[in-house]
Amino acid sequence: MADTRFQIKEIVELNVGRSNEALENVLCNEALKMALIVHPFTDAASVPSDFTLTEDATSVSIAATENIVDVISARIVEASGSLNTSLIMKNRFWWDKHIINPEDNQKGWPVYGMRAKSVIHFDRPLESGLELRLRLTTEQTFTNDNTECPIGVLDKFVIKYVTAQMFKQLKQFDVAKEWRAEALGPYFDGKSIPGGLLLSAISLDKADTAEEMQVSRSPISNGGTAILNNITGSDNYGNTEVWY
Repeated sequence: MADTRFQIKEIVELNVGRSNEALENVLCNEALKMALIVHPFTDAASVPSDFTLTEDATSVSIAATENIVDVISARIVEASGSLNTSLIMKNRFWWDKHIINPEDNQKGWPVYGMRAKSVIHFDRPLESGLELRLRLTTEQTFTNDNTECPIGVLDKFVIKYVTAQMFKQLKQFDVAKEWRAEALGPYFDGKSIPGGLLLSAISLDKADTAEEMQVSRSPISNGGTAILNNITGSDNYGNTEVWY
């Protein structure tokens, strides 16, 4: 059982020697947001959501899901069948280098996607009868003092982080630095390498899909890549096509 916000604030106030409830409430949510930037924790993952795709479109809005942090996994599925395949998510740098204009590519099942805020873009015009199935991480917050830490493995991290920020607010910078290092590790600021209690929480988390997200963002070679067609039932099943 994770600590509630009341229990977290109680410990923070003992650490700091004073209280500022309004600031502590803000900092508890800030700590969760900071952690989710680094790792897609299981407790922040949504159930799979299906979005209807329009034939010949090259994008779809996912604005119906609020407070999205990141895409953990994406699949293209048949709306009235059992065929499905992974959609490999890429960043804007890769997209601008390799896709350029999706409308110029052959209509079919998309292989690559890119998220731009609340829109998912595809590498080609879509066939009919398809849906996009996403698993997402969404922002997590404490509703009130009785709320347990929404991401259970982060409660001790939240205590350290909030304590550090409280000392910083009091301009006790040396003490704040020590608490921040315990929370985030000594190399987080400057090198963005997680450590401390944040790294311990990541190690405890069982989000296998986190690695899928990291793999999907890896760049391809300058000469293109061979794509294995894994759409079960496709006439082109098992064959490869070179993406330029």
